[in-house]
Amino acid sequence: MLPFPPGSMVLAPMVAITNRAFRTLLHELGGPDWYCTEMASAEAFLSGGRHESIYLDPSPVPERTSVQFTARSPEALAQACERLAALPPEKRPAGVDINMGCAAPHIRGEGRGSALLDDPERAIAMVGAARGSWPGLLSCKLRIGARLGEEGTIRLARSLADAGLDFITLHARFSTQKFRGTSDHTVCWRLAEAVDIPVIANGDIASLEDANRVLGLQPDPSLQNGVRLHGVMIGRGAARKPWIFARPPMTDIDLLAIALRYTELAEHLLPIEWQLSSCRRIFHYYAENLSFAHHVRTSINRARTMQELRLFLMQYFREVPQDRHIVRDTSESARHE
Repeated sequence: MLPFPPGSMVLAPMVAITNRAFRTLLHELGGPDWYCTEMASAEAFLSGGRHESIYLDPSPVPERTSVQFTARSPEALAQACERLAALPPEKRPAGVDINMGCAAPHIRGEGRGSALLDDPERAIAMVGAARGSWPGLLSCKLRIGARLGEEGTIRLARSLADAGLDFITLHARFSTQKFRGTSDHTVCWRLAEAVDIPVIANGDIASLEDANRVLGLQPDPSLQNGVRLHGVMIGRGAARKPWIFARPPMTDIDLLAIALRYTELAEHLLPIEWQLSSCRRIFHYYAENLSFAHHVRTSINRARTMQELRLFLMQYFREVPQDRHIVRDTSESARHE
């Protein structure tokens, strides 16, 4: 039994985005049913990397957060899980997620992330090693393997489930697609039929309407009765609209107040060398809510200090006041006030 119910929304792990500051912002705005940290290296954690305590910080809600690990070997992952399990309760997450989907060249080149889809035996060994060392919730996130294809990926997922996963997330794109094309969530439904653990669908879910559509898809008539997706995972959509998880939906959204609050959280919770870069990364997506998104992105990227960034944001909304508020009804229709 998972600690989050059917129909849940889960925050996706995103490098340089789903840090503690961003998760705290989401929590203040309503928050998802489950959180994932950004990707952390098992080997860096074991060697005492400079910022590993920040990557592995499960706050503000450790009891509803998974740390996502990437690892080169099952042995390193097992050791990292064992050390994580020994942390004090306030610093220990409720779950561990194994990254089997990242297609970044430097990650694949080290045999991590989606490279595991090309080495099913090692992928299965990763889950077994983590399960033997981690007493909490265990999951993995994967894509459709380019070599395995859809059927081969489903077979691998079945073996991963048997090795000890509590749930599995599928980003329904091929590992070679990055963010090109469109996610095919019917593969998630087929996966849900094939495994005995809950399945979370990920990819191109940017609104509550998208989430409801994916959860309510009519499965293939050949699927067994009762097959259901357990939930959806939202990534870039949460950076665009940090209020996306609020239930009931927020009806008056102050875009300036939310942006300024994130700058405060970044300054308070992140290392100084991360603060501007994190704001730039998140506001790249957040700017899509604004009439002059390109201008906003360019100006934020030029800001040399957090104070310059804040001053620009306040100036922008003085000059374009119609952009400041989004007012919508509970059916999710929206308009700028």
